[in-house]
Amino acid sequence: MRGASVCRAASRSLTLDVAASRLARRCTPGSDADARLLAGGRAKHAAVLVPLFESDEAGGEVSVWLTRRSSTNVSTHKGEVSFPGGKSEPGESAQDTALREAGEECGLVSDKVIGCLRPVLSKHGLVVTPVVCTLPRGHRRPCPTSEEVDLVFEAPLRIFNSECASTTYRSEQYVHNDTPYTVHFFEYDDGTQTHVIWGLTAHILIEVAESALSAKPFFPKHLGRDRPRL
Repeated sequence: MRGASVCRAASRSLTLDVAASRLARRCTPGSDADARLLAGGRAKHAAVLVPLFESDEAGGEVSVWLTRRSSTNVSTHKGEVSFPGGKSEPGESAQDTALREAGEECGLVSDKVIGCLRPVLSKHGLVVTPVVCTLPRGHRRPCPTSEEVDLVFEAPLRIFNSECASTTYRSEQYVHNDTPYTVHFFEYDDGTQTHVIWGLTAHILIEVAESALSAKPFFPKHLGRDRPRL
């Protein structure tokens, strides 16, 4: 599917306070999410930070910071778009992991954590907990502070829910343990370059956008089943 020339007006009127309020109803406190993670036994755990803010460059539109991983200095996901985040250290909560990794990778700091979304399973078998936070207007723009990250860029949250001229959407079907599931792809043109946002990152952004905008996406999420969840 290709983006329409105009995005839905309702998406543009979203404020960060409204988005945070809606997401708070979907999120759980970090301790609850950690209890579910610990129930996974020997599973390896990770957390990512989903940093939402009102973009000065986009007229106050609710947006999200994303990173592009190095194409040479990492062992997995080379050159892919992702959230700041990484593997948990022993005894760390999901929130602690996400905030630590975000600080290490791009200098991003937030003291307004909304909560944790339901953990999802990565293609490498990691149990990944998304930690949603907000950033104030005028916060310092994050930039790569680690060899693992090549670029930090912003994307409007609405592109993961509404048809937009800046974004081309498609999906593919895969099979995991004999179960079909959908993988979503968003090709987002920010005016300077095109970013391909897909896989686990796209899956999480679809869920965040649906809750924040209180609207179903314009595409079917589950053509088979979605990414395996815990």
